[in-house]
Amino acid sequence: MKQLPFERFVLKNGLKLIIHRDTTTPLVACNVVYKVGSKDEVPDHTGIAHLFEHFMFCGSKNIENYDLHLQKIGATNNAYTIQDLTHYYIILPANNLETALWLESDRMLELSFDEEQLNIQKHVVIEEFKEHYINRPFGNLWHYFNSLIYREHPYQWLPIGKDIKHIETVDMAMMKSFFYRFYRPDNAVLTIAGNVDTDKTVALVEKWFADIPAGGHAPRMYPEEPLPASPKTLTVRETVPYPVLLKGWLMPARLHPDFHAFDLLSDLFGNGKSAYLHRELVEKKQVFSSISAMISATFDMGYWVIAGTPVQNMPIEKANEILSQYLYHFQYDNHLAHDLQKVKNRAETLLLTNIIKLEDRASTLSVEEALSKIEDYEHEKEHYFAVTETRLKELTPLLLDEQKCHTLFYKSEP
Repeated sequence: MKQLPFERFVLKNGLKLIIHRDTTTPLVACNVVYKVGSKDEVPDHTGIAHLFEHFMFCGSKNIENYDLHLQKIGATNNAYTIQDLTHYYIILPANNLETALWLESDRMLELSFDEEQLNIQKHVVIEEFKEHYINRPFGNLWHYFNSLIYREHPYQWLPIGKDIKHIETVDMAMMKSFFYRFYRPDNAVLTIAGNVDTDKTVALVEKWFADIPAGGHAPRMYPEEPLPASPKTLTVRETVPYPVLLKGWLMPARLHPDFHAFDLLSDLFGNGKSAYLHRELVEKKQVFSSISAMISATFDMGYWVIAGTPVQNMPIEKANEILSQYLYHFQYDNHLAHDLQKVKNRAETLLLTNIIKLEDRASTLSVEEALSKIEDYEHEKEHYFAVTETRLKELTPLLLDEQKCHTLFYKSEP
């Protein structure tokens, strides 16, 4: 894959700076990734990382209104929180870069910690929880599944949190503790991509960020998720129009040597109408109306999951039995070489798509540096194309072991 040109700098306070120059655009992307996500929460106060993402837009030490200054220069901005990190990004005219650095440095230095704003954002997040995860059909599907497949690791809850009560009881002392522990320069990656001069940009970053004190972070240790000794099942009933079957297995973390093989396996089995599960269980046997396979691609141990909707009048238990039998007796056919090359090509296309837009390049550089280092990402295509038929045949029975399977029967109320 074509490498993204970049330069890396590290400030004395530990802030990592990544600069990617593109003189063909009048724009610049300013991205800040903090290496903190929902996995850094404690079980009785989940959802605080996502709440904090909202709170970061509520004023900082010297700037009352964050968005107002960006609106004046025609900039766009947003943020998201996942299990492994929190990502803030701004797209703006290149000659206004210093505005973005001023804003981001001030809220990295210190927030306003306004009590009224905290209450407002708690209400916003609670309403988001209700709208997307409680009152929406299938909204709690992945809550159930994650809590089934993870027993020890904090991936067992989603970034929105486990319970609305966890958000309701967050107070300012918790917010300050979270901020000064995780929102420090030595726990962040700042990426600037676009039409910039490298030396001038480094000087601007030093001007605005160098005096922010480091947090002195010690390496964080997350509990290892043990492989199950026996199958795990969970049955729930919800008011939904049709049932859904989820079958999942734990799989290696993002940096594991076999990650790319597991990713290709998910495409072979369940990505598109030519995938094995669709051909066998939708078209041929008509057990499912739709079925797919995917991976979580988390920094720590993730999961490989099959999601299927049984055809009308097909009991979900029967559909699961047929699916399990198919997986148990699965044998690659003579088309494996062709199918493998096809999913490799699809992976390459996705990698190339991720670096077309300036904002996507900035995002890719930020996230990969937060995960490990950008140089690892530069060999993604090679890793995918190095996966062999032999390795897939070795991994498939290890992955699809029914004794290590987690099955969720998500039923519709009669």
